[in-house]
Amino acid sequence: MPANKKYLSTKGQRALKITAGFVGGYILANLLHIVVGVFLDDKAPLIMTASYSIFLFWVGFMILAFLAKNGWKIWGIYLLGSSCCYFIIHFAN
Repeated sequence: MPANKKYLSTKGQRALKITAGFVGGYILANLLHIVVGVFLDDKAPLIMTASYSIFLFWVGFMILAFLAKNGWKIWGIYLLGSSCCYFIIHFAN
């Protein structure tokens, strides 16, 4: 039984969601960990846990990208979050 057409997204929206999940989610996950690292004195525990938690955050951001209805909005949210993290890192140093 085929899926109902009204629940399927177009090819462009699907491409935007895939790229937002892979690229935007990865960048945002890494920048969130760097923001935490800026405010910590001892960075060794962060490096140990970041290898696992970055992957978990990335998967979470990928799932959020596919749950969104509009690929442009999720790209905007990920870019806004990434730029906020970047400015926190920039001005904290």
